Amino acid sequence: MADPADIAHLLRRTEFVARQARVTELEAGTIAAAVTNVMDFTANANPQIPANLVTHDSANSYGQFIAAHNWWLDSMATRPRPFQEKMTLFWHGHFVSEWEVVSRTDHMMSQNQLFRTSGLGNFLALTHAMALQPAMLIYLSNGVNVKGTPNQNFARELLELFTLGVGNYAEDDVAEAARAWTGHNYNTTTKAYEFRPTRHDTGDKTFFGITRNWDGPETINEILSVNTAKQLIAAKLIAKKLWEFLAYPKPAAYIVDELAALFVLNNLEIRPLVEAILNRPEFYSAEAKQGLVRTPAEWVVNLLARTGLTSAAINVQGYSEAMGQMVFNPPNVAGWKNNGYWMTTSALSGRANLAKRVAGLLRANGGFDGLYAMSVADSVDYVVNYFGLAPLAASSRTALINAHQAERGASNGSNSRAVTNLLIMTMLTGEMNVPS
Repeated sequence: MADPADIAHLLRRTEFVARQARVTELEAGTIAAAVTNVMDFTANANPQIPANLVTHDSANSYGQFIAAHNWWLDSMATRPRPFQEKMTLFWHGHFVSEWEVVSRTDHMMSQNQLFRTSGLGNFLALTHAMALQPAMLIYLSNGVNVKGTPNQNFARELLELFTLGVGNYAEDDVAEAARAWTGHNYNTTTKAYEFRPTRHDTGDKTFFGITRNWDGPETINEILSVNTAKQLIAAKLIAKKLWEFLAYPKPAAYIVDELAALFVLNNLEIRPLVEAILNRPEFYSAEAKQGLVRTPAEWVVNLLARTGLTSAAINVQGYSEAMGQMVFNPPNVAGWKNNGYWMTTSALSGRANLAKRVAGLLRANGGFDGLYAMSVADSVDYVVNYFGLAPLAASSRTALINAHQAERGASNGSNSRAVTNLLIMTMLTGEMNVPS
């Protein structure tokens, strides 16, 4: 039997929240069996984008964006196998596009669906697909990249952020790749990708020391398939980034090297790489279990799952910017970072304000009034269990008990505010933000 603490950790990192029913289901088997279960998306059937978000509504563009934002957060909280959405979130933060720039929810949702259907597929194929999607063509300007005046935005990020990383290419490679991608444009009439031969530079280009008439997609093949040295560099970049997304920052070199070698051996198939990450003993170490601060999206999804509230009911989008993460709108092409990135005064204040909103909704119509009749310690334990945080560290539990006791004593017989504040404080505990 697997250690329930290991299963709970696996679920928190893959399914956003460790539901007790899932822990009980999976602890009867091995870690390997649990990983296989988590990665089996059959129970999700074939998730599709809602019909009202497939076609652009120019009269309600921002409304569509908010609807998409709420739909995706609710999906993260309610999918039978939420790891599909967790991987969608990973690729959304890697192959970044911003709604604020693209300004079309239909394009952003099409990209979102690509990540959902291909998030555990082949990295080479996924890279080719994202390069020609309208959202990316608009966001990184390849939609207007033409011969004579090549635009380097997409070519640069393809090399710097998406595949190789700084130091593994020259500026001339960016310039020549940009020429290779000319003519791979966005048609503003059909709102789709279109190759325009008359706008494509057919001259010789020197890319990674090879001179010929390079075409854009061939540069992806060169990096991820043909040039084995570059392929390994890209494999290390993705292996490290996935490890840091799922486990903890700054993994030892041997972990990255072993994972990258396996990634290459499997022709850049993502599923075996992720499976290897989730089965490694280091993934279940104390460093891993205490290694990541929940992102605002992950923190919100946990609240949605625990409370049964919806993103729209909470009005999550009204708090997302303050917390530092609004899905579909990363801060820049580099996406979101981890840990310290979220631990700013303003970001934590944003979480506190959303917690107040959630507490207010939970208290409506007499919610949690039953705590009035409980002892202080029992009230704390009840709320801690409600949010799935038991067992709390002794210091955290003591702090909640002392604070709740003080508030009850100051309430002059009315415990309503004390109960509301207990809910808020519990949502802001270290265990809620850095689950172990």
